[in-house]
Formats: sequence, structure tokens, C-alpha cells
Amino acid sequence: MTELFQIHYSPWSEKARWALSHRGVKYECIDYTPMLSEPRLRLKLGKLRGKVTVPVLFSEDGVLTDSFEIARWADSRGSGRSLFPDGAVDEIRAWNTKSEGLLAAGRANTTVRVGESTAAKRESVPGFIRALGPLATAMGSMGVSYLVDKYAIEGGDAERNRSEMRPVLDELRSALGDGAYLLGDFSYADVSMAVALQFVKPVRDDFVHLGTASRDCWTDSTLCEEYGDLIEWRDRTYDKHR
Repeated sequence: MTELFQIHYSPWSEKARWALSHRGVKYECIDYTPMLSEPRLRLKLGKLRGKVTVPVLFSEDGVLTDSFEIARWADSRGSGRSLFPDGAVDEIRAWNTKSEGLLAAGRANTTVRVGESTAAKRESVPGFIRALGPLATAMGSMGVSYLVDKYAIEGGDAERNRSEMRPVLDELRSALGDGAYLLGDFSYADVSMAVALQFVKPVRDDFVHLGTASRDCWTDSTLCEEYGDLIEWRDRTYDKHR
């Protein structure tokens, strides 16, 4: 059985899930909780040291530890319209690189906001821990600290992070123009950029569920006002293709 270790709310995991689902690849989702699930994943990977991140795909063909490579694998195994049209792989890879930069800057701001919200920290832990009251908040705080250390996130840099996001968002707006897709037809370029807008404004709960406090922390009201047209494009893309 093909297994995808994933965080249900993670945009990186969502990129992998979308590609797998689009191509009709059967797989089992294994929920991963930062810190708590790390020993199990390390054991399965045979990697006792160094950074581990999800998504990770375990299949009969081996192990893939990057959402882009998972999407490429899914495209070669599934059926239906390809997300990587002939001759467009390099261009799609370039858009995915832009997506990764946008996500990294957005994650930094979101992590800081979650760290300032007791309710969001409680929402970030599994349900069985959430019922433990103050312990859930403490575990949520530990999770935030874990992410801050893992990704070297610095507080107080919200506008600097936005300044890294805006050029990519402007380029997306320009490339789309009045069209529906970046490359003329739906491709993984659209997947990667649609998902990257999660840290501007999260997509509806029926696609990616977030708690109320978490949704507030993931929403950047400043960028929402500036890029409402891109949020509308993202929502149309989800409605049609997800």
C-alpha cells in the first residue's frame, strides 16, 4: 500500500495530495504530528539524525520526501490529464520554486501569530490532547517553539516577510492576466501557486479544515486586501479541479 505521511493542514502536504488525487492514485494518509510522530517517521525512513519533514511518500518504487517529486511520481503512475505536459516541466518547476518561497515566508508570519494565540495553539494539537486543557496549550507552545527552531523563524519581521511575498504574488497576477491558468491549461504550476495562497487566506474548510482561531492566524489581512483577485482565482481553481 502506498502511504503518505502528511499534516492535514500543511500546504506542502496539500500539494502532494492534490496531485495524487488528480491522477487517481490510491494511497493511505498517515497523519503526522510534529514532535510526537517524528520517532515513528525516523524509524521508517531509517534516518536517526538530521531534519525530517513531511510529506513523505512510501511506495513500491521507494521513498519520496518532496511534494514536487511526489507529484511527478503520481503523474507517471496515475491516469487522466497530466499535470506535467510535455515540454513544460522546467517552467512548472520554476513556478513550484516560487511557491516554496512564498510558503516559507508565509509560514514564518503564521507561526508567529499562532504563538501569540492561546486558542490557536490548542487547536494545533491532536484532539485527545486538546481535551487536557492547560496541558494542550503547553503542548501547542512547544510545537510553535519546535517550528521556530527548525525553520529559524524570527519574530517581528512580518513586513519583511510580506516584502518577500509581494513580488511572487505580483508575478502570479501578471502571468495569469485575464486567463484561468498559468500555462494555458490546468497544470501543477496552478496547483503549486493556488496552494501557496494558503498563508494569505486559507481555502474553505471543506478543502482544508482549520479551527476558527487557526484560520484567523493563517489569514494575512494586509495581503488579502492587496491580492483579493488572486484569492478569487485560487477559489475558482479549487472549485473546478480539487
